[in-house]
Amino acid sequence: MPQTSQMLAEYPEIQLHVIAELRGAFLDGEKNIRAMVDSLGAQITDPTSVLMAFQEITDSYPDARPALDLLLAEGGEVREAQFSREYGSVRQMGPARLEREQPWNTPESVAELLYYYGLIGRTFAGAGQNAHTIIYIPSDILPWLPQPKTAEGDQGLAITPVPPPPSARMLHLEDAFLEDTGTLLGFLHTAGLGLQADGTPDPDDIDHLMLRLQSANGFVSPFLGPAGSADIEEVRVALLLHLAKRLGWLRRGDDERVRLTGNRVYAFLEQLRPEQRFTLWEAWRTTPEWNDLERIPGLDCSGGDWQNNPLQTREVALQMLGHLQPGAWYSQVEFIEAVKDAYPDFQRPTGDYDSWYIKYEGSEGFLLGFDHWEQVEGLLLRFLLNGPLYWLAAIDLAEPSAGDDLLFSLSGWGARWLGHDSEMPSEGRRNLINVEEDFTVTLPPGTPLMDRFRVERFSSWQASFPRYRYQINQRSLNRAVDEGVQPDRILAFLDSRTKQVPKRIEESLRKYGEQVKRDA
Repeated sequence: MPQTSQMLAEYPEIQLHVIAELRGAFLDGEKNIRAMVDSLGAQITDPTSVLMAFQEITDSYPDARPALDLLLAEGGEVREAQFSREYGSVRQMGPARLEREQPWNTPESVAELLYYYGLIGRTFAGAGQNAHTIIYIPSDILPWLPQPKTAEGDQGLAITPVPPPPSARMLHLEDAFLEDTGTLLGFLHTAGLGLQADGTPDPDDIDHLMLRLQSANGFVSPFLGPAGSADIEEVRVALLLHLAKRLGWLRRGDDERVRLTGNRVYAFLEQLRPEQRFTLWEAWRTTPEWNDLERIPGLDCSGGDWQNNPLQTREVALQMLGHLQPGAWYSQVEFIEAVKDAYPDFQRPTGDYDSWYIKYEGSEGFLLGFDHWEQVEGLLLRFLLNGPLYWLAAIDLAEPSAGDDLLFSLSGWGARWLGHDSEMPSEGRRNLINVEEDFTVTLPPGTPLMDRFRVERFSSWQASFPRYRYQINQRSLNRAVDEGVQPDRILAFLDSRTKQVPKRIEESLRKYGEQVKRDA
């Protein structure tokens, strides 16, 4: 099949500009057709560009997905006669007619829609009596398109559930990632995050943030990377910051520190906890910038100029997980073996195991060839299960009664997110905030993130484990007033969230409020 540049070389200049506009590509400054073809071809074959075009078209035009599925199922090309019976044909036009009719604005068929988005082309094949026209997906776009949807159960894995583990073997995180999201927001609001000259976070500030996280007080993941010195907790913090950036919560303040954007953060804080979990899940599920493979501790993916597609790989992995039985428990080893047997190329659609120059940190040899599938693909699956999927509450983990083969199960949330009609898990009972005579404010885990953020605005953090503890002091009250939070509002908030506010606290806040009014 032709590559994209070969397809584009057949088009008039006006059509190149149309494809560029629809795909968000830039052709400014290109002086001739050859340069335009090269520039446009490079931009629209980028994996992220392909996935964005795919999602945009299939979300808006339901018939586009089965049209692409037909081509993908046939290896990327079918006879035009067959394709046009189902999805219409592409009207052939010269430059003048293209400019006059502008068919991309009102395509008459799915075929024309895909054609003007640069996802399919049209060419001739065969010779003599066997000559015919084909519709094809360019060979350098084909690997980045999601694989065809199949009938329910067709993507199931040959894996049998194992007996449920006893409760004592469960590896509970107790919503730690969501709780740490609230902690991050409070930290950025009160302290901010410094940046180094290269734009990366200041290590000292990261250390201060990590002291506040739930992970600072215990277990975060059973994942063991290939390098003993690699720290899975650092990956978890990086994911936390990445999702905050992707959700539009971060901005650079006047003090050159990372601060919060108001409206989007408050919209998240006002959500119910199930909605907040889903927000974080969707941000990870749909991000093309977070590369799970490259984030595996101890794995060096910097060799060569190969490129993987983390978004497509994540989608395929989640499709496989979605076919597991909700509530059933599975062996991680058996799951990985089943994937290797049924879908070994889940992250390499072209089956290329010889050009991805990956190695373990500190080693010399590259993990080339299918013989190293367990060290790359298998490692990636273990990282997904014990890292992001676990942190985001999509799966539960447990230790086996014997051996070191970890067990996993789709959580109630994960089952719903992956398409199962599962019962929504119940939320724990909401406990009251406690205020002590010494101006200490204690919040139990599970306190709404909005309430904890409000406490953070007028107090200073002290501890995050086993309960969140803050201290109201003169400095924190002054900061609150500077931000427009008056003492009477603080007192009203505490009255509504506690069983009883100590008299000493009430009197102090009232006196401070009177002083603020006098000084105004």
